[in-house]
Amino acid sequence: MQSQDGQLHNLMDFSHRITDQPSVGDHLGRAIWAMGAVINSDLPAGMKKSAQLVFDRALPWAKKAASLRTKAYTCLGLAERLHSDTKDSNLAMNLKELTNSLLECYNYNRSPGWEWFESILCYDNARLSQALLAAYQSLGEKAYLDAAEQSLGFLIKATTIDENFVPIGSDGWYVKGGKRAFYDQQPIEAGGMVETTALAYKLTRSKLYETALRQALGWFYGMNTKSVGVYDDSTGACYDGINQSGLNENQGSESTLAYLLGAATFIENVRKD
Repeated sequence: MQSQDGQLHNLMDFSHRITDQPSVGDHLGRAIWAMGAVINSDLPAGMKKSAQLVFDRALPWAKKAASLRTKAYTCLGLAERLHSDTKDSNLAMNLKELTNSLLECYNYNRSPGWEWFESILCYDNARLSQALLAAYQSLGEKAYLDAAEQSLGFLIKATTIDENFVPIGSDGWYVKGGKRAFYDQQPIEAGGMVETTALAYKLTRSKLYETALRQALGWFYGMNTKSVGVYDDSTGACYDGINQSGLNENQGSESTLAYLLGAATFIENVRKD
């Protein structure tokens, strides 16, 4: 739910009662991205108008966010909206401002052997590279494509073992100079990698990205460190990931959406090739 000042709540209990104060976090960036996708769709005009209202009220807050992921999600939302209104100079200006902020973080934190935006690989990593790719697609700035390919190449290398996608585990992450965590592996990492490499493949036609895409999607079907199917074809849902002992058998909506969006992206952008 959006508050009067444009920020968004993020927590609700089982009785549908809001339990938090409105804030600027990842949820705000994700909401902007979702609204951008609605605006750039064939949905009814009334829904698109409502999405535009939410988008416009939330955007000033996203520009103040400290979280790189909030900025990345917002970039993806701006890029979506620009697809439907290519002549809106204000949208382009905001996209450039936020993308430049990501690029500054990348250039500041990168070093030989660590081509990344932060000194840690943690959650939903691929979205940072995806934001640069989307900005390049919308604005044509070559520096965005260069940084996106360098950072995505680093991420692919860090998450590929024996030709399988092995996402950074949430039980410790991967701090620069340390050892990466192998568990708990989460579906948002695989889904994000599918969507990001699909866009990279679309823009460059590099086989590197097609291979990485297929490996990330394969993670859902058993091409993983435990050889377990994370996608549950009996229900159409997705398990919440892989831990040291095997499947996390909870089936949350975020996990299912990660799979469905990844699968849809593959069908739309790769399989038809």
